[in-house]
Amino acid sequence: MDKYFIGIMTGTSADSLDGCVVSFDKKFKLITSTSIDHRDGYKENYELCIAAGFKTIEESKILLKLEDDLNNKTLELIQKLLKKSELNAHDISAIGFSGQTVFHTNERSYQIGSPQQISNNSKIKVISDFRNFDIYNGGMGAPLIPAFHKYLYSEKGKRKIIFNIGGIANGTYLDGEDISLASDVGPGNCLMDYISNKKLNFHFDKNGESAKSGSLSQSFLDKLLDKSNKMEYPRSDDKNDYYSFIDESFFEMNANDSLNTLAHFTAQKIKDFYDFCNKPEEIIFHGGGTKNLFLMKLIKESIGKGIKTTDEEIPSKFVESAGFAYLAYLKRGEAFNAK
Repeated sequence: MDKYFIGIMTGTSADSLDGCVVSFDKKFKLITSTSIDHRDGYKENYELCIAAGFKTIEESKILLKLEDDLNNKTLELIQKLLKKSELNAHDISAIGFSGQTVFHTNERSYQIGSPQQISNNSKIKVISDFRNFDIYNGGMGAPLIPAFHKYLYSEKGKRKIIFNIGGIANGTYLDGEDISLASDVGPGNCLMDYISNKKLNFHFDKNGESAKSGSLSQSFLDKLLDKSNKMEYPRSDDKNDYYSFIDESFFEMNANDSLNTLAHFTAQKIKDFYDFCNKPEEIIFHGGGTKNLFLMKLIKESIGKGIKTTDEEIPSKFVESAGFAYLAYLKRGEAFNAK
């Protein structure tokens, strides 16, 4: 029997650290999962650095502090997972650690977080730097979770799409037992979170309630669609690709109208990928975006068929962390052994 694996994920939304203990012995088994919040100010400082592009010494100091916070919180989460699962370090084969993406292109990716420090303090092997590993092996470095989607959901003779709505939305088109196409598809939550933070002083629009109470600006939606329509599949997106779509005139709108329009934008980009893949029979969602009830209503209406989440197999919040555990199991990253 294989030992257990831990997966640790913090996405581009930067709102929490998600972790799980899993086994891949014969079939997938979720042993336990949990989340912890980042330290106060982590998300705000991360967004500040992302938007500014790390051009000053002060921003570099902030980044070092963020990395230190991330390392300490990751170690705290690992201990919490071990205690909850009643396992110890010797029971864990490896930790799949995503790190926090700072910037990403098809040629190079950079994440903060020290896998060596985490390994040294946890006494468990850490596998990390998955994105550069993928790039060096001919991929784009993102999305990375399609391999896990295939493992969980590929089925001979059936066509499916699995969408992950995180800060960036990505989709995996499974044609039978093969990944026919995997690509980032649109902004996911990142623009809605950005506007919610800037205009309402909330990290996110809970349940999509503010967006629901707003009105669609068709003219602004058309501008967003026009700016994004030349983005081809497959591709690997960075949050700044979408932040550049938001100009000053967008901030002059009522906040709820802005959020309503951005929810329509995200829903349309998801539908575009669905249409591009010739409308597969089954659509499965996971990620933080599934908690935005207004967004999910728009997606269901635009696609015109029933949709479901991964919750029958694994809670949608923890699919990505389990996916990184799976990449560690496959050894698709750089290994860091405790010293």
